[in-house]
Amino acid sequence: MKKLYYLLFVLAALVFLFALYIDSEILAAISKPIPLIMLLLLVKPNNKYNRLIFVGFIFSLFGDVFLMKVVDNFVLGLASFLIGHVFYIFAFLHRKPDAKLLSAIPFYTLAAVLAAFFYFNSSPDSGFDELKIPVFAYIFVIMTMVWRSFLQIKSDKLAFLAALGAVLFAFSDSCIAFDMFYRSFNLADVVIITTYWSGQFLIYLSTTSK
Repeated sequence: MKKLYYLLFVLAALVFLFALYIDSEILAAISKPIPLIMLLLLVKPNNKYNRLIFVGFIFSLFGDVFLMKVVDNFVLGLASFLIGHVFYIFAFLHRKPDAKLLSAIPFYTLAAVLAAFFYFNSSPDSGFDELKIPVFAYIFVIMTMVWRSFLQIKSDKLAFLAALGAVLFAFSDSCIAFDMFYRSFNLADVVIITTYWSGQFLIYLSTTSK
């Protein structure tokens, strides 16, 4: 059954990429949620870490739906992913509850750099001014998630996959912000979705060692 879910994950991702190529909103809407649904079916919520990741996947699925072109609700999509990141943070906290605050400095410095970049360089007609507070909050939360993912690397034999997945997730979201608020770039949709799905899949793999 696991192999079937893996196959459906990949096939749905390929169908979605094809939908982007032919510019089919309906095919994209049908195929986009399937990879996260497959991850939800794959995760075994048999311990606290897995349950927290499972709930994070649920909110990520909501985010996927809200960001579809046929729905196009960026604020609800942002809120859904933010809540999902909070559950990932708690999952990583469960594996590594203690931390030296100094270890957070590089991550929050990067968050500040990103926030400053978009604040001073956003396109006037991008809508950033109306969204800057939720965007800044999102940057802070996702960098907290990445920070906590690094702290838990040694807690489990597959924990490093969660850290790598968190980095890919943050990269994907940074690409969304860059494309939306600063300057669009070629193949943005492809880069964003492939790094996002790769990140989520790696986070899923971190649940498979127990």
